[in-house]
Amino acid sequence: MKPSTHVSNLIVLAALALAPAARAQSFTVIGLPDTQNYSEFFPAIFAQQTQWVVDQRAALDIRYVAHYGDVVNHGDRIDEWTNADVAMSTLDLANLPYGVTAGNHDITPSGSAGTSYIPQFFSSYFGPQRFVGRDWYRGASPSGMSSWQTFEAGGVTFIGMHIECDGALRELEWAQGVLDANRDKPVLLTTHRYLQDAEDYTGGVPLVASGRYPDIWYSFEGVYAPDGVRSDEYFDWFIRRNPNIFMVMCGHFHEEYRQTSQNVRGKTVHEVLADYQDDPNGGDGWLRIYRFDLGANRIEVDSYSPYLQQFRTAAESDFALNVQFSDYLETRPTLVLQQGVNGYAGTQDTWINQASPNTSYGQDGMRVSDDDTLNSFFSDSRGQALIRFDNLVGNACSGQIPSGATVVSATLSIQIADDIDTPLFNPDYFVHRVLVPWSENSTWNSLGSGLSGGELSPLLATFSGDNSPDADGLRRIDVTAAVQAWASGAPNYGFAILPELISGNDDGIEILTSESGNVLLRPRLEVVYQSSTFTYCTAGTTTSGCVPNIAAQGVPSVAASSGFTIRAEQLEGQRAGLIFYGLSGANAQAWQPGSSSFLCVKGPLQRTIATNSGGASGACDGAIELDWLAYLAAAPLALGEPFSANTVVNAQCWFRDPSAPGTTNLSNALQFTTCP
Repeated sequence: MKPSTHVSNLIVLAALALAPAARAQSFTVIGLPDTQNYSEFFPAIFAQQTQWVVDQRAALDIRYVAHYGDVVNHGDRIDEWTNADVAMSTLDLANLPYGVTAGNHDITPSGSAGTSYIPQFFSSYFGPQRFVGRDWYRGASPSGMSSWQTFEAGGVTFIGMHIECDGALRELEWAQGVLDANRDKPVLLTTHRYLQDAEDYTGGVPLVASGRYPDIWYSFEGVYAPDGVRSDEYFDWFIRRNPNIFMVMCGHFHEEYRQTSQNVRGKTVHEVLADYQDDPNGGDGWLRIYRFDLGANRIEVDSYSPYLQQFRTAAESDFALNVQFSDYLETRPTLVLQQGVNGYAGTQDTWINQASPNTSYGQDGMRVSDDDTLNSFFSDSRGQALIRFDNLVGNACSGQIPSGATVVSATLSIQIADDIDTPLFNPDYFVHRVLVPWSENSTWNSLGSGLSGGELSPLLATFSGDNSPDADGLRRIDVTAAVQAWASGAPNYGFAILPELISGNDDGIEILTSESGNVLLRPRLEVVYQSSTFTYCTAGTTTSGCVPNIAAQGVPSVAASSGFTIRAEQLEGQRAGLIFYGLSGANAQAWQPGSSSFLCVKGPLQRTIATNSGGASGACDGAIELDWLAYLAAAPLALGEPFSANTVVNAQCWFRDPSAPGTTNLSNALQFTTCP
């Protein structure tokens, strides 16, 4: 059967109709919904899917493949795993970046809740050992059941993250650490059971509204992974709190469905379900084609079957998503502190109680702020909550805000476990910067009859103690002024959260603490600040419309690797290039008379080893990435003394532009200062 006109047009559009500069902004991601029936009964269809992906890689500029889980039908049957292994190995041979989600059928013998949890089969076939040597595979959770990858296109590095079925808390804690350390990358999250479209099964009658899995269903179906969470918890505790997640893809429930939700910054999160397992032939080979257009801030979605060589044309199958991609990444340095995430252990919190003035509460699971902890009609006994994040300011090399840095924004997130029940007077609570020392052993009396007056800064922020809606216990509080004061040299004694001091409401709030068993709900501080690593100078536009750009990520330590990389992007694809640098400071001079590029680094210059920029020939999607410390270890400097801490380094990228040699082949420049 010949390909449909639709798919032919799609290929022509991708491969022929766009100019090189436009092609650099457009690329494709493939979604592979549940393949369980193919692995058991129709392995040839599974193999045909992955072979089609590889065959169309160049024409559609496919950058990434996401498997939605339920790789197999029975998690303990080797023949099914072998069939899946063969099909997915086609992607391995092509070195096409991909990720695989563990579905309920992959971690139990038959996909039934309450049966044995057997993750070892998935881990054996699709654990991190499968991806050794793949630079796009960035790591796995300690269990090996969740993973993350990166893929690049249009000058943007994306994260593809795959989390085990039901978002087990241990997996979400790991994933939170990854996303906290990569706020500069938009995130495409793939999970397994998350959405359902029940109304299609009940003639459109909303006996159970379509959307995230309803709580009532969990009473019958349960969760599949130990410490798994429900869909609404998944969204509330993890998805909406990570502002770089722009889309969630899932399978499990046979249907097509999509909805939008809002993250903590009011930005859209697209949630998309696709699963065809109940169609003939185990699913008829349907897969998803996500055509990203970064220039238009749009994703065109098609559902196509290489087996049938057909498109689905219903509204649930053929649609577009508007995504303002720049909303989901932060280019400035971001520090996120939360007890137990990425090794941070510096949160201090307690509360002091006027009714028990010599009692300390530092190890309690709750912190209370209340105008009357005794709820007495005749007198008020106040409770004051205290939170502090130690080791906040110091040296960026040590994962701190640099002393003297300019703080762009700082947000304190707390989780209210119990809100006020009678907001008859004033439901507001008040945040101040504390001006005196305290510890988790402090009491009302040890702090001089509680905190007041000169022991507190002027008011920083106000928030409501009344949950509205009732289910939302998250509070995000702007504390930029406090963190700026600490970065500027004021001692960090943390925050006080106080009730109304004049006429309260005889009710209080309880705040989850750094001792909470749910790491995701512990107090959290997010700080964005100006970097001492910056770009300067102007890059020229090449004959193909490329505007090369150089950037850095990580901390440039001279003692131990902390992931510091220098990356040049928007280069002519398939061209030789290199990154060079000098230690004598910045310069700006014409590369040659009449050039639109500038040499922005003073000599003597040291160049790295020339490498190919990758990407498609003639397109602006080439990139060169340099692991700084690995390079220094392999090629000692020819500039005299080795690097030491506090060395100012200036770097720039050169690449070959055969259409205009020597004129438009330099990026902008990067300056950074090395750390101990």
